[in-house]
Parts: sequence; C-alpha cells; structure tokens
Amino acid sequence: MKKKFLACIMLLAITVVFMPVNSFAASKTVTMKAYDQVIKSGNTVYCAGAEGLYKVKVKNGKVVSKKVISQAETFGTYSYYSGMKKKGGYIYMQVSTEGTPFYLYRIKTSSGACKKLAGANDQGEISYAIKGKKIYYKAYYSKTGRVMKLNGKDKKKTSTKPVMKYSKSNAKGYSVVMKEKGRKVITYLKTPKGKFKLGSHVKW
Repeated sequence: MKKKFLACIMLLAITVVFMPVNSFAASKTVTMKAYDQVIKSGNTVYCAGAEGLYKVKVKNGKVVSKKVISQAETFGTYSYYSGMKKKGGYIYMQVSTEGTPFYLYRIKTSSGACKKLAGANDQGEISYAIKGKKIYYKAYYSKTGRVMKLNGKDKKKTSTKPVMKYSKSNAKGYSVVMKEKGRKVITYLKTPKGKFKLGSHVKW
C-alpha cells in the first residue's frame, strides 16, 4: 500500500512538472498598446478620420496644416481605421471595411504610400502586435496565429498570440471627433486649444 501511494505521488509530481511547460508554450503572448484616434509625434499628429489617415501639423495646440496622406481601398460608410501604432517612419493599423474583409495596413508617414500586409475574409478583425522587427497577427476566428517581417514578408505560422490594448490617443487633450450632417461625416481634431475641422466625407 505504501509503495502504491509513493508511486502515485511520483506520478503526480511528474505531471505537475511537465504540464506548465506545455501550457506556457501554448499560451505565449505579445502585448502592444494601440491607438484608435490619434498618434502625436512631436508637432505632427496622425488622425484616423472619415476620409482616411490625416497628417496634421500643430503649433501650440493649433492646426497649422493638414492633409490626407492615405485612404483605404474600400473606405466608405462602415469602413474605418483603428488600432494604430507608429514605428519608425510608418503607421501600422487595422482596417475594417463595409463588408467582411478585414486588413492590416502599413502607411509611410513621409509619402503616404500604403501597403496591405495581411487580409482576412470572414475571419473577423485582425489583431496584431509588433515586437522588434516582427509582427505577430491573428484574425479573430482563425485558429492559427502568424508572424511576419515589418514589411509583410516571410509569413509563417506561430503559436504566439498578439494581445492589443486600446486607447483613443497617446497625447493628453488630443482626440478625433466625427459628426454626421446629412450624407456627410465631418472630422475634427480636438486639442487643448480647441476643435479644428480636418475635412468631410460623403457616406454613400
């Protein structure tokens, strides 16, 4: 009886030792904070508006210049940018469209050149997290995550899952306000110095 008891204890100990290793390997995550409305970098503010991605120059909280540097292919009534992250000379972001497609884009801040890094049809929103020179991403309904280089090349399967933590803005007092007037959606940038119109977009 004593030998059987000791054997059970040893078996339990072996199980406890090996289970956490497998569990941790299967649940490894990479966490990233992303912004749905505004990313401020020095005197430049990147805004997710109804027309696309705005690049706005500010001085003492007031808008000096503004322009749309990129617009998603299927931008429309229910299409929008979210989950923005600035790394180097690029803005990475989630793009939701009017239909079922969801995308992950990279936009060059100097020229507005836009590149689709990943897409998902009927698989839901693509979550992503940047770590070093790699992007970990996964569509909501997909069972498998993937990893790629920052330029979208060398896509591979991975067990590492991206975890996104969202915030409206990375700068206190800065946010985007959108108002509907008939068929138009008007985009404003709100700063500590006031509210400034950036542009308008026809919904349909």
